[in-house]
Amino acid sequence: MRVRDHVAVSTVGAVLQRHLLGHGGIGFWAGGVLIDADHYLWYFTTHRRLDPVAAVRFFNGPDGPEHSATRVLHSPVSLLLVGLLGVRTRRLRPIAAGMCLHVALDAAHRARLAASRDAALARDSGRCQACGTSAGQIRAHLARQPWLGPSYRLENLISLCEPCHAAAHARRVGHPASVLGIAWLDQALPVLSDLVRRQRGWSPARQEESATWTS
Repeated sequence: MRVRDHVAVSTVGAVLQRHLLGHGGIGFWAGGVLIDADHYLWYFTTHRRLDPVAAVRFFNGPDGPEHSATRVLHSPVSLLLVGLLGVRTRRLRPIAAGMCLHVALDAAHRARLAASRDAALARDSGRCQACGTSAGQIRAHLARQPWLGPSYRLENLISLCEPCHAAAHARRVGHPASVLGIAWLDQALPVLSDLVRRQRGWSPARQEESATWTS
């Protein structure tokens, strides 16, 4: 889930907890939102660049990393440690609850989005909807979604090849692509795709040999 979605959910949860229990709202919010600090600490350390905006764009890119080094606070070990400390220290319990909710929402989001991506690839027969190729890896790109809250509707997903997928992310700002409205892709991507194919030694015969469909 996006940062803004987690902020919204954690804010509602913190208000409810404060209203029902009379305490713990700030800790719950902090645990649900600040757990993502591990992403940005990894980015600042590896890229040696203290730029939160660049970090957000990096993780929202077509190949944003999700390995263990970027998710230290999301790991079962971290959650277990905070939970055990919460048993002894009351103030840590809301923080542990917020962190666990965050991780649970992420897991549910990934599962539902993966199912929607598989359905979109099946709908498009594993073919890029921008340039028409079926060679190489075809991905289901989330081209459009609500400003707040995730969406798993098929009409928000479009199958794209690697070059078209990269271009979609590069031009995402100001160009809300949709399944039925991607004129900018039709104009910009054939040239890019042709250059990439030539660099890889692409030919029509090789396309038939290497056509793959991965989800």
